[in-house]
Amino acid sequence: MLLNPSFFYKYSLVKQLPIFSKLGWFDLHRITSKVIIDEYKKGDLIRKEGDPADYFYCLVSGRLQAYSKDEQNHKRNVEFIHRGIYFGIISVFTGENHSMSFEAINDSVILKINKDDFQDILKSIPRLGIEVNQVLSKRIRRKVKGDDAVFDSTVISVYSPTKGTGKSTYAINLALGLKHETKKKVIFVSIQPKQDNPDEGNDKDSKVKNKWKVDAVDLNEISDDHEKIKESIIRDDLTVDLLNVYFDTDDPLVKNKIAPFVSDLIGEYYYVVVDLPNSRDNVVLETLTQSDLVHLVTQDKNNDFEAIRKIIDRLEDVLKEGFKEEKIRVIISGIHPEEYLSFEDINKFIDYHVYTKLPFLKDEDMVVESSSKSLNYVKIKKKNEYNKVVKHIAREIGKVLVGIALGGGAALGIAHIGIIRVLEQEGIDIDMVTGSSMGALIGSLWVTGKSADEMEKIAREFEKRSSLIGLIDPIFPVSGVIGGESIKKWLKKHLGNKTFYDTRIPFKVIAYDLAKRQELVINSGSIVDAVCKSIAIPGVFQPIKEKDKVIIDGGVMNPLPTNVLVSEGIKKIISVNVLQSPGDILAGFEISHKKIKERNKLGFLKSPGKYLKFKFGRMVSSVFDFNISDIIVNTLQAAEYVIAEQSAQQADVAIHPDLVGVEWYEIYKVNDLIKRGEDAARAVIDDIKKLVEEKE
Repeated sequence: MLLNPSFFYKYSLVKQLPIFSKLGWFDLHRITSKVIIDEYKKGDLIRKEGDPADYFYCLVSGRLQAYSKDEQNHKRNVEFIHRGIYFGIISVFTGENHSMSFEAINDSVILKINKDDFQDILKSIPRLGIEVNQVLSKRIRRKVKGDDAVFDSTVISVYSPTKGTGKSTYAINLALGLKHETKKKVIFVSIQPKQDNPDEGNDKDSKVKNKWKVDAVDLNEISDDHEKIKESIIRDDLTVDLLNVYFDTDDPLVKNKIAPFVSDLIGEYYYVVVDLPNSRDNVVLETLTQSDLVHLVTQDKNNDFEAIRKIIDRLEDVLKEGFKEEKIRVIISGIHPEEYLSFEDINKFIDYHVYTKLPFLKDEDMVVESSSKSLNYVKIKKKNEYNKVVKHIAREIGKVLVGIALGGGAALGIAHIGIIRVLEQEGIDIDMVTGSSMGALIGSLWVTGKSADEMEKIAREFEKRSSLIGLIDPIFPVSGVIGGESIKKWLKKHLGNKTFYDTRIPFKVIAYDLAKRQELVINSGSIVDAVCKSIAIPGVFQPIKEKDKVIIDGGVMNPLPTNVLVSEGIKKIISVNVLQSPGDILAGFEISHKKIKERNKLGFLKSPGKYLKFKFGRMVSSVFDFNISDIIVNTLQAAEYVIAEQSAQQADVAIHPDLVGVEWYEIYKVNDLIKRGEDAARAVIDDIKKLVEEKE
């Protein structure tokens, strides 16, 4: 159990949990007063099958495994419980003993409320009771139907109003990606008009179109007949099931067949990916409105955007209050290399958010897969950026996203490069990066396409200690040692004018508004500007003033932004805390003191080169040693370490490199810092692989 957690700490935890997040201040306080917070180590049993009902439980951080055991003591009905999910609720309602055991598979923090207190809370907050009952009913229905029944099916329609966008290639690769990333049942459905006899266009447009080897089935004949639909499905050909249907455009009633057709597949498959024709008829519109997700694929041309905007308007008109922007995604095609408009221009033009741009597909990146008996399609090479983006989208849909939080720590953050190198070498795909301070700087280089090797080369620009002097641009009146303009120019050299739309991995930068005392999560606009805000260490850099904001280093209040990943729905979190513990600081001080003592014995005549190098190094270091900036940074980092350790509890895998003996300003220790980062990542790489491979 946590030692006397404060009311504020418990309140902040309660507020973050989805089940309570919509409640008002008064209700949250009432709940918080009844809350108990417990900690469990990996392997601990929270409750054992057969234990009496006692508490309502909700997982705050970590991961649990829920299971029952058979007569041979083997685990069965295994389920994974992630943060924000509550459990033990049936026992609370019925008073019966627990029907499952709950075991921590990571160090975990759990919120508990006594069952009698929770019953009283539900009576006093009726809407909370309704929400709990709805979720509980859904779970019970799933149990009654059996393990093979699926109730959370997701229908994804892929559509483009114009030809030549490669939407069919995107659709089939998305279906295959969903199967690969989630290991759940997926079906790829092609719906095309009977009269569809498209102009093949140029060679590339022809190459990216799926070509069926089997005849399409008449939608009108099978839509109301479950058995006929089952017979028409092609199984055991690809890793996903296939269904090829056509409709008669002259039949005015055919649109009425879409809903029963689609609903027949729901419950059989977790994911239904529908490839729609380019036509703008009632069948297309009806399919789009019946879908859970709509992916609108387009080229970045004005005419194409006008067509996309019309489709969005029609969907808004039909769906009305059911229209949700997060469910309807605009995706820029990767078939043609030209970039006619920036993302900002596109947003203004269509007055709608662009979800992503697919990387350009070169001819050598595409391989026509002809081994299937039913369908020739374009298979994208595994390591291609296009393939990585599609797999990321699949993981987002499947809710198996992997995020990494890169913490602040000034020069210590160079260790992030070593960790990133190991992730690259092991083929670990990351779906979102959050960064504070130096974590934001390293993260910005990574998400804009720099490899670990390229980042190491950039870091080596500061291997010469004298290069640090070039970053100092004094300011008056004094509000920091560094004005920030030199740093900004250096960042521009490596990042150019890139914005958050140009990132290959979604990226969020953390800063802090000193005036309003609130955290800033930056995910739009100039990346250089965002990083400058996040690294504005008080006492070292001049604060950045923007309208009524006074912006400083994000690490001051959030040195390890795992909370941002949690708020974005990331289920699998890796954290990297490069800050030193009090014990690390003490050990480092002893090492440093010993080295200085030994080197002071070194005479000029005995070794003039080493003597001068040592003295020059001490001169540079003295700029930082126990001056006002050094005092401020060391004080801040002492407090930040405590916050970062708490934040690391929200991670499934927490990495903490051994950086003993390295000072916050020793950015020139590139080899040492990167090596230590690599060592730390290698020590937990098996845990990371298990985390990534674990499916919902």
